[in-house]
Amino acid sequence: MRKSFHLPLLSALPVLLVACGGDDDDLSRYNRVQYASYQQCMTANQAYIQQGLENPCAEEDDDLDLYKKKKTYFGPYLLYTGSGTRFVGYTSSGGISSRGLTYDSKKGTYGSFKAPVSRGGLTSSARAGASGTLSGGG
Repeated sequence: MRKSFHLPLLSALPVLLVACGGDDDDLSRYNRVQYASYQQCMTANQAYIQQGLENPCAEEDDDLDLYKKKKTYFGPYLLYTGSGTRFVGYTSSGGISSRGLTYDSKKGTYGSFKAPVSRGGLTSSARAGASGTLSGGG
């Protein structure tokens, strides 16, 4: 008996591979929001802290400030998926956490996942990327 593949099956292959979740494990696809102060970041992410996201905010030196007087504050890494959002916080030493928080917007439920830290997906452009910038008092 001879097997044959039809074009619709082959054309669906890229969709099937994406559905397996391979690209979700790349932190370079995540964004971060920049805040004017650490306290402003913590306040904005309070709901995620209550759901188990640890260390949602990080303080970093501004790479453009020659005297390192200016600090920038970032919220968690965010990835918007078809079914919700993934959040990745930081370690107590300022690194990227190996555990993340998920929010399923269709079900309204939270969960956890293993964050893609060890895959090397984090690049300097991803660290600097921000989906928005918030300013104001803090």
